Amino acid sequence: MLVLAVGAGLILLGLAFMGLPELNRTLKQHDRAQWEVFAKQGRGRMSLFSWTLSRGFESSENIDIQYAGLIAYKYATRIKYIILLGVSLVIIGAIMFLVNR
Repeated sequence: MLVLAVGAGLILLGLAFMGLPELNRTLKQHDRAQWEVFAKQGRGRMSLFSWTLSRGFESSENIDIQYAGLIAYKYATRIKYIILLGVSLVIIGAIMFLVNR
């Protein structure tokens, strides 16, 4: 049960830190059209996160967006692996729970 709790905690921690405020602020300042695409969607934070992981910032012509995107990409990659570790622990914990029943 402890493995399940730790895994769920890591998933929630990853989801809590999924926001990319610096990239969001830079997009709002330099590329208003792209920022509005993320703002209009119901899951703007999730869309920005996946756009960053797919390296969408590299197609921007603005160097400030590219730089902020690169920093956000490194951060988003760490968050992605924290969430994946949490999912792995939940799966392992569930298997351990079922085997020990």
